[in-house]
Amino acid sequence: MNTSRRNFLKASAAFGGLMVLPSWAASRKLGPNDKLNVAVVGVGGRGRDSVNAIAGSPNAQLVALCDADDGRAADTYNAFPDVPRFRDYRVMLDKMDKDIDAVMVCTPDHMHFPIALWALSKGKHVYCEKPLVRTVWECRKIREAAKKAGVTTQMGNQGHTNNGWRIIKEWNEDGLLGKISDVYASTDRPWWPQGALTPSKKDIPEGLDWKLWLGVAPHQDFADKIVPFDWRGLRNYGTGSAGDMACHILDAAISGLDLNEPVKIWGECSETNDYSWAQQNSVHLECKSKFGKDGTIKLHWYDGGLKPENIERISAETLASNQNYSYIVGDKETVITDCYEERPMLSSRELMIELKKQGRFDAPSRIAESDSKGNPQQEWVNASIAGKQSMSNFDYAAPFTEMALLLTIASSCPEPVEYDVKNMKFKNFKEGDKRLNSMYKYNKEFLPYDVKQPAV
Repeated sequence: MNTSRRNFLKASAAFGGLMVLPSWAASRKLGPNDKLNVAVVGVGGRGRDSVNAIAGSPNAQLVALCDADDGRAADTYNAFPDVPRFRDYRVMLDKMDKDIDAVMVCTPDHMHFPIALWALSKGKHVYCEKPLVRTVWECRKIREAAKKAGVTTQMGNQGHTNNGWRIIKEWNEDGLLGKISDVYASTDRPWWPQGALTPSKKDIPEGLDWKLWLGVAPHQDFADKIVPFDWRGLRNYGTGSAGDMACHILDAAISGLDLNEPVKIWGECSETNDYSWAQQNSVHLECKSKFGKDGTIKLHWYDGGLKPENIERISAETLASNQNYSYIVGDKETVITDCYEERPMLSSRELMIELKKQGRFDAPSRIAESDSKGNPQQEWVNASIAGKQSMSNFDYAAPFTEMALLLTIASSCPEPVEYDVKNMKFKNFKEGDKRLNSMYKYNKEFLPYDVKQPAV
C-alpha cells in the first residue's frame, strides 16, 4: 500500500467515512473555453462508446485509458496510441491525479461502486454506466459519497437525455392519462447464460489480469462464461436482465409518474442458485405515487421471453411484436414507449392526431431539456465544465437503480411482502434482506477507505 493511500485511510477512518483531501482532490477550475480531462476505466465493449464520445467531444479530451484485460481493450488502445494506458485504476488515479478532471466507469457492474467511490474520494467528476451499482446498499453509499464530494455525476441511461419521458410527464400532469393503475415492462434479455449454472474452470486468457478484474469480489478460479460479457448473469458480478435493462425501459415511468417508493414486492422465477440469476422472471412492485389509484401504482416486470398476457387498450399483436417496451395504464389512456423513450404513443389514435394538430410534439418541453439528446456523455461533459449537475445525476440515478435491483430480489419472493424503503428492510423476507447488501465481504484493497460494510 502506498503512503498516500495509507494516510488517506487513516484520515478518512478518523472522520467516519468519505474525506476529500485537498492534496488529492483540488480540482482544476474550468473556464468556459477549457476542455475536461477525462480518464475512462473499462475501454473494451460498452466502454468503447464512451471513449469515442469523449474523443469526438469539442469540450473534452482523453488523458488516460484503463482496463484489466489487454485483449479486450486492444482495439481501443490501437485507436488511441498516444493516450497513457493502465491496468489498475488505483495506479492511474495516483499517478495522473493532477491531470484528470473526470472519470468514466464502464466496467462490469460489481466494479462500478469501488471505482466510482475512489474517483469521488479524489474529487473527480464521475460518469457511470448503468446500472449505477450492484446492490441497493451500494446505491445509498454512492449517492452519499457524491453529495459529499460536490462534483458532477451521471449514470449512462441515454433515454433520459431524450424528450419521450418529458412528453409522458406532461401528458400525465395534464390529466390525459387519468389515474394510473399499472406499469408493464418487458425485455428480450438475457442474451447471456443464466439459470442454475455452475462454474467450469478454465485457463486465464493471455492479457487478462484476473485479480484486477475480480477487484472487490471474492476469489474464484477463472471459469467459462464470465469474460467478456457473460458476467451479467452471475450474481457476484452482474445484475441480470433487470439490472441491465430496467434503467432504460422504466425511465419514463420513474420520471413521469414519480414512481420511486416501493412498499410491497413479490414475483416468481425459473430455476436459479447463488451463483447465477434466473433465466426467466416475472416481478411485481407496489409503489407509492400521487398519480396512482388510491395512491399506489403496480409495476410489473417480465424478462427471459415472458410477457404480460394482456394490457388494457393494447392489442395482442402489439404485445407479441414489441420487445423492450413499457406500457403505462391509466383509466383514460394507455401509453406505449420504447426502450429509450424516443417515440411515446397513446393508445388512442384520434387523440394522437389531435395532439399533433395542436403542435404538442413540436413545442419545447416545459421541463428542462438536455443540451445533448442521445449523448449522455456530452451532457455530463458540458455540465462538469459549467459546474452544475447533469439530468441523470446520482441523486436521481441511485433511487432509480434501487428500483431496478429490487426487481432482481423480488423474483424469489412468491408472496407479497412489505418493504421499508427508509430502513432498507423487508418484513419476513430474510433472503431479500441479504440480497439488499453485498452478499460477500469486499476485498478492501480495492476500496479507497473503509465503507463499513454490513455484516455478510
